[in-house]
Amino acid sequence: MKDETHTAEHLYTVEVEGRNVTVRDVMVAAFTYRIKLEELLGSPRQVAHCYRLWRRLEQLDEPPMTRLDIKYATAWRDAHAQAWQVAQVFLTEPHAKTFVLRLAIP
Repeated sequence: MKDETHTAEHLYTVEVEGRNVTVRDVMVAAFTYRIKLEELLGSPRQVAHCYRLWRRLEQLDEPPMTRLDIKYATAWRDAHAQAWQVAQVFLTEPHAKTFVLRLAIP
């Protein structure tokens, strides 16, 4: 199931993956996760940008990143951890589910 964020363009979705995903998992937990990410990182565009940089940082074959890119990538990591902490309490089975952010344009 998905919780989609829409602005001028469709930037990303937050999905709940795991067993027995419920409407509450998507409507409350995933929504809370998304809102917390945006509270910590800024606009949906900034969330997507930081996430892209984090994914790039994880790839061993990518070219070197600037200090600013690394700062944004680590901001994603920290925001994700905080958003998970806030939102996971709304999951029906937190130990069996996770949030997955999917970019509309890779």
